[in-house]
Parts: sequence; C-alpha cells; structure tokens
Amino acid sequence: MEDLNEVALAYYESGTDEERRLFDQFFESMDEDGNGRVSYREFSEFMSLEAYDRNMCTRDFFNDLDVDGSRGLDFNEVLTLYYIIKSGRPICRQCKIFITNEYFTCTRCFKTRSFPYNICLECFRGEEGHFNHTHSLEQFVDNFALLECLRKEALEEDREDEYYEPSPSRSRSQRIVHYSRYPSENSSHHAIVPYNPNIPAERRVSFE
Repeated sequence: MEDLNEVALAYYESGTDEERRLFDQFFESMDEDGNGRVSYREFSEFMSLEAYDRNMCTRDFFNDLDVDGSRGLDFNEVLTLYYIIKSGRPICRQCKIFITNEYFTCTRCFKTRSFPYNICLECFRGEEGHFNHTHSLEQFVDNFALLECLRKEALEEDREDEYYEPSPSRSRSQRIVHYSRYPSENSSHHAIVPYNPNIPAERRVSFE
C-alpha cells in the first residue's frame, strides 16, 4: 500500500488546482468531525452512501489503508483511497482481497459487462476446483497484457481510418483486415501470453 501512496501523492502534486480541490472536497466529505483524520465509522458510512464496491467498505480494507496503524486515516491514506477508486484498482472477485500488484482479467467480461471480473495471482494459480467463474481461465490475461492489447486495438483503428479504402469488387463480407504483425491461430505472439482470439486487438477486424 505504501507504493500506491507514492503514486497517489505524485498525481496529487502534479495535478491542477481543480484536481486537488476535488480531492480536498472528497477528504472533507469523509472527515465529518473535521479533526483531520477519518475513523472507521466515518469511512464505512461514506463508502456505503457513495455506493462504492461493498468489498471496499470492510474493516480489513480500512486496515490495509491505515498504513501507520493509528486506527484512523490521515490525509495521505485517504489520498491513496481516492487514487484506488479513480484508477479502478480491483478487489479480487474470488478471495475478496484488495489487489496491490498484478492481476488477471476475464476478457469476455471485459468486453461485455459493466464491471470487469478481476482475480489476483494466487487465485489464478489456485486449485481448479476453487475457481467458480462462468468463463474458463483460458479467457484471462494479466493487466499488462490487456493494456498492450488495447493499445494495439487503438492503433489498429487509427490505421483503418487512415489507410482503408473499400474495394468496389469486394462484398462487405470479404472486407477483412489482418495485419501481418498479428500471429496466426497456431502461433504464439509472446513466450508467456499465447495467442488468444478472444483478446481485443488479437482478432481479425471485419467491416461487416
């Protein structure tokens, strides 16, 4: 959690006056008695009213944020919470713990649901019988691989806008773009992350 606080502090210090003002309002809204610290009662009531992830309203998560063990959250610790909420840092959907490092995302849920289904490394590597999600582990990729796929997808869309010219002799069902930098279904584009047609930007792009 200390590392996340450093990241949150860096964002705060480099932010605009308006961005810092919004966080200050967030802190003041949570600190009901204005003593400069947020108790567990204040934290729990605020998080419940704001309808954040219910797994973030727990005593365990509060204790994770309370790095100095003072039983109250100071300015920097609430700043960490603010960063976690704004950046979408996940709670593991299997074991319900807050994930502070790498995690795995279900690509099927990522594309079709309002909230992604994320799990921690320990649950991803755990016994198969303990995994109870609708989609198999083959549909999961880590957060870095997903980010890279989304980057490729954005580049792909830019290239299509710039270079694609429909051929009058082709029907719409034949207009398929498949750039050579993407692997075939029988190859692997990375030593650890195999080719997966379900990952965004790994699929062929159809103009149908």
